Amino acid sequence: MSDARCRVGVVLVTVALTVMARGTVAQTTAVEIATGTKIPVAAGATLEFRGVNGEASFTETAGGEVAIQYARDVPADVKIVMLTTSERVTVCTIYGSTDPKRPTECLPGGKGRLALGKSKEQSRVRFRIQVPAGVHISASIDEGALRSSGISGNLRLYSDRGNLLVYDGGGQGTVHASVGLLGSIDAVIAKVQKGPALRRVRLESPGSGRVRVALPTTVGVSYSIATQTAPAIDPVFRIEKAAPPVFIGHLGPAGDSQVRLDVDTGIAGQFMLLPAK
Repeated sequence: MSDARCRVGVVLVTVALTVMARGTVAQTTAVEIATGTKIPVAAGATLEFRGVNGEASFTETAGGEVAIQYARDVPADVKIVMLTTSERVTVCTIYGSTDPKRPTECLPGGKGRLALGKSKEQSRVRFRIQVPAGVHISASIDEGALRSSGISGNLRLYSDRGNLLVYDGGGQGTVHASVGLLGSIDAVIAKVQKGPALRRVRLESPGSGRVRVALPTTVGVSYSIATQTAPAIDPVFRIEKAAPPVFIGHLGPAGDSQVRLDVDTGIAGQFMLLPAK
């Protein structure tokens, strides 16, 4: 696609998303976007990201625009496309198909084939995405890492073969981070919880990966940890009984919890708890 056509696509997407912020748009056709694209997205809408091979980081920023930057190892092999519905903005990495009976396409809600063959053999794409406060994120990748920092809306991250890193934003949304059989999860819970709703954090690593949580001692947390191996817990938390397969309890100041932490590790995975700095 030429630069002129790409700019036209960006303009059309921007217009469509401006209308979406008013709540009156149907699904648009996927268009290719350039790195540096900025799109107005209203709080309460969802940014859906679907990657194949590479990595992506998500940070919260002031203003009302999603800003997308990316770099491709082999630009000719992959396109970055976007489409919108009345509820979400979907960004996908699309690789070409040599089989006309098995086309690749970007569809909302996790639908559509993005690539043929093994994901690790596809060209890598690295993303840096900034989102406004209150915008929800649903991100998945086949091969690679996902990271988030300061997200206050709902956050859902999944990597089939890669690691996740979550720096909690302390907002009113929920956090759900899960990986495949080999991935690990690191999560840092925010010292300031903005409430008033309970911050719900669920972390799942069904295979041999580690789940490590850094927790402020000043935040009230109710927890339920399901693990098959002995956990590693810093003595500062004074948890006397932490025998597998399940242990539950409360940490931090007495009274109402500000965070609900649910963790599920696999048969070979380990749960680790340490104080946040």
